[in-house]
Amino acid sequence: MLEGYFDLDGATGKDAAENRKRLLAVQAALEISKASVAASTANSGIRSQMDLRNVAQEVATLADAIQDALEGEA
Repeated sequence: MLEGYFDLDGATGKDAAENRKRLLAVQAALEISKASVAASTANSGIRSQMDLRNVAQEVATLADAIQDALEGEA
């Protein structure tokens, strides 16, 4: 979904590695968010608006937590 966002084709070095790590963490956070929004236990009435607003507010925090856990900083 986010392929090409950082234009990492052939990129090397510390910045490229950090961007790859961040991209993977954000992709994982988005997959978790998609599953949460699609869950049968999610709000049914105004589900999409509320759930999408929550995802937008929390996806960066979730990506940070995933990245911290992978790097052993949790």
